[in-house]
Amino acid sequence: DYSDFEVAISKFDTSFQVGDIVVGQVVQYEQSGALVDVGGKSSAFLSTPEASMHRVDDMEEFLTIGDNREFQIIGGEDENGQVRLSIRRLEFARAWERVRQIQAEDCTITAEIMSINRGGALVNFEGLRGFLPGSHAPAGLTEDAVGTVVPLKFLEVDQAKNRLVVSNRRAVVESRLTKLEPGQLVTGIVRSIKPYGAFVDIGGISGLLHISQISHDHIADVAKVLEEGQELKAMILTQDKEKGRFSLSTKTLEAEPGDMVRNPESVKENAEATAQRYHERLQAEQEARDQAASELVAGLDLDALSSSEELVES
Repeated sequence: DYSDFEVAISKFDTSFQVGDIVVGQVVQYEQSGALVDVGGKSSAFLSTPEASMHRVDDMEEFLTIGDNREFQIIGGEDENGQVRLSIRRLEFARAWERVRQIQAEDCTITAEIMSINRGGALVNFEGLRGFLPGSHAPAGLTEDAVGTVVPLKFLEVDQAKNRLVVSNRRAVVESRLTKLEPGQLVTGIVRSIKPYGAFVDIGGISGLLHISQISHDHIADVAKVLEEGQELKAMILTQDKEKGRFSLSTKTLEAEPGDMVRNPESVKENAEATAQRYHERLQAEQEARDQAASELVAGLDLDALSSSEELVES
């Protein structure tokens, strides 16, 4: 009878839980949203504000009758067995997941500056709002920057606190770092003097010129040789791209030992020629080492051959 039929059908009723992700088909537009068939007792409801992370003015332009897609259940069944759905929350969750993945891989992204405030700027990345602190923003940040797309790195990603902090400065610095190599000649400005050396600004990146790498002559006081604001040329000595650090040397640019102490301006003026001679000397020394190694190996091979011949003869 009919009661038996109802019991049989009830065994196949889908039980929905808030947070579940389901596949449904859009079946009808409503004044404030759309009805979606998700296999329940009645059609589920998707309100216009929950249709997307982005503003939806017309549901009929956003969704098409017959569309099949994923939805997240955000409200349990009411007295009519209807559940409430969301696409927006699915998009948010997936955007945060992508952000975490990008942060883990330490990739550079691009995002649009949406607005400027006292502390910096707000940017939009895949529908998520991020904060760009003034100390990490492009130089001279003004309202004219609104609408521009800038390269960024993630500084902080916290979905629980809905906190996304980004840095343009870090993205730019790392981009410049990839173009710097040991042995390269660079021009910089001395920004600070320390007892152990000086920090030199190279196009927005700070490198250390250690006291032992300033001159072949002994230096007891860095401040007596260098001063803040001084422009100099230096050679990149070592580099750590992962930590964003590199060390510099002016000692390698001295034509004569002590030139940085006696006449630093001449070191800067003749830096290109001195650097070229330095590289030529290194290359010659390497070639000499390679030649000596080859001759040593050849000598060992001849000794081994002679020993083999003596054994055969005996």
